[in-house]
Amino acid sequence: MMKKLVCILTLMVMSSAASAEGALDAQRIYLGGGLGFNSLPGYGSARGFQFFGGYDFAFKLNDDISSALEIGYMDTGDFDQYKGPGSNEDVKGLWAAMLESVPLSSKTDMLVRLGYDFGDDDGVLLGTGMQYKFTTKVAMRMEYIARQNVNALQANVLFHF
Repeated sequence: MMKKLVCILTLMVMSSAASAEGALDAQRIYLGGGLGFNSLPGYGSARGFQFFGGYDFAFKLNDDISSALEIGYMDTGDFDQYKGPGSNEDVKGLWAAMLESVPLSSKTDMLVRLGYDFGDDDGVLLGTGMQYKFTTKVAMRMEYIARQNVNALQANVLFHF
């Protein structure tokens, strides 16, 4: 029941944010993906992957803090000793998060994220990290994400349209 309520609330926030923005601008859409170096206390570590899509909103908080909405999928890879739902050795699933980006220079941003994981490790997720912009269309991120059970150090590449 709680999971359904969170899904409905997430969809409501996403739709209200999109309607507040007006028509979606294709140049604000981006895709990304990368590697995750995951740890699960008591079960060791695993290398996995994630991919996601996002939308940068036009408004800025305090005239410089950017907001984005991201939806993605992550798979931790196999933890040797973990037997999760369905006897899998990995943790995977969909997630959604709001991302705030604070510019530190013309090329680097500090990132803060708050979201919800709908997969095997369902619950709130929090993250922080840095982003380096190679160009206006390509960037690289390093983030630390803390979920209900799994923590991850992630390296991702983003491509803006």
